[in-house]
Amino acid sequence: MIEELLPYTVIVPAVASLVTLGLNKPLGRWNGIIAILTSLLSIVIFSVSTYKIFAGLVSSYEKIYDWVVTSNLVLRFGFRADGLSSPVALTIALVTALTALYTVKLMRDLPNMGLFFSLYQLFFLGMIGLVLSTNLVVFFVFFEIAVVASWALINEWGTGEKEKVALKYFLFTEAGALCFLAGIVATNGYLQTLEIYEIPQKIAQLNPNVGILTAIVSAMLIGFFVKMAIFPLHSWLPDTYVEAPTPITALLSSAMSGLAAYATIRIVFLYTPALQYISTAMIVLAIITMIYGAANALSQDDFKRLLAYSSISQMGYILLGLGAAALAISMGFKSLAAIGATGSMFHYIAHAMGKAILFLLVGVFMVQVGTRTISQMGGLAGKMPYTAVMMFIGFFTLMGVPFTSGFISEWMIFTGAIGSASLVAEAFRIFMVIVAIIATVLTFAYSLWSIRRMLFGQAPPQLNEVKEAPLSFLTPLMVMALASLFLGMYPTIFTEEINKVILKLFTLTP
Repeated sequence: MIEELLPYTVIVPAVASLVTLGLNKPLGRWNGIIAILTSLLSIVIFSVSTYKIFAGLVSSYEKIYDWVVTSNLVLRFGFRADGLSSPVALTIALVTALTALYTVKLMRDLPNMGLFFSLYQLFFLGMIGLVLSTNLVVFFVFFEIAVVASWALINEWGTGEKEKVALKYFLFTEAGALCFLAGIVATNGYLQTLEIYEIPQKIAQLNPNVGILTAIVSAMLIGFFVKMAIFPLHSWLPDTYVEAPTPITALLSSAMSGLAAYATIRIVFLYTPALQYISTAMIVLAIITMIYGAANALSQDDFKRLLAYSSISQMGYILLGLGAAALAISMGFKSLAAIGATGSMFHYIAHAMGKAILFLLVGVFMVQVGTRTISQMGGLAGKMPYTAVMMFIGFFTLMGVPFTSGFISEWMIFTGAIGSASLVAEAFRIFMVIVAIIATVLTFAYSLWSIRRMLFGQAPPQLNEVKEAPLSFLTPLMVMALASLFLGMYPTIFTEEINKVILKLFTLTP
């Protein structure tokens, strides 16, 4: 039953996108409500699939279609929900629905609301389709849908030099997409397959040249690193996140960017013989990105720009887990590799909750306080206590404070990284411990610095009349905050099955 519904998680948003576009004015605020309802449908489907998979009732759901069938050629595409893709898709659907609920209030006077929510739903279906895809070409098509939709949203409803910023975002992401496409073309030419789950089998059968596999993997990773804003391919992100509409920034940071990590596990790690040649580069770039992003966040006075640099740093955390996993796989320690990779995927979920809360708070501050400049705020905890609690939970998740989801994900990432480093040399293990300490200290520093200056101290005179945000703003934030706390207290609900799927994936690789 569920497998029959998987295509509708893409079809329904596509139809709803056309409806909101065609009936813009008659629908009014119903444009946003339709976007919420389409996301809710996916939440229901992926909640059921995730529950049944995690309960061990099924291992996966899959719906495959024959695309091209001839006597000597069979091309297929399909949708697959398993212990990895299903929770990721559920996270995307949840954040998208809650952000849409928030957006209906924040942007109620939005011009051309129908077009906005039409593109919003295309953005959503692009991300969902990407996660569920079983075919490299279809994966790429959904990636392009998400990129084009998000570019149009920034270009039309952004702020400041929105056209310039949107163009920079588009050019960077398309350059990355072309690198990924080159990897797809090379895979098809060399391994004679476009099916993601056939890649390990083809490699085992053909015993291919490792140099060619490394070139394919490198091309794909460059594309993914652009999307994750890994140093030095990060320069598009700060301005994009600052000038994009706040709800779109929330989706870009919490849902879209981290999908490159999912793609790395789902696709790149299948090219096992090449991992030994790229793992060191992944780890080095991850460390630089973690520290660079966090250090730059410390120097920001614009709360939204601070969160943008924080997003760069957090993608570094995710890449560190992946790099450590690649190193462990290349040395034959697949169980250790699964710890780092599971930590990265769980951090994707944790970061999605924490960062979505914080970026949506930017809009709350703009409406309730009239500014997002940190130096112009203070004493807001007494005036906006519920908002303050949301900010605490958002930052605590990024900091990895116990009883938040971020604590578990970061613990797994650093456990995998330190364990993998110890396979190489004791000095490398010590170095990795030092990196973990520095990154954690910097994350605590910019988080606590923001909390202290914005929530405590003496409130400036111009903020005397500030009042608490309405429930229409706070409700979506509360749901995400509760999700972060729930996953922090009961992490094995997700981590056990994600680890099982990843370990099985690694075991299947040659």
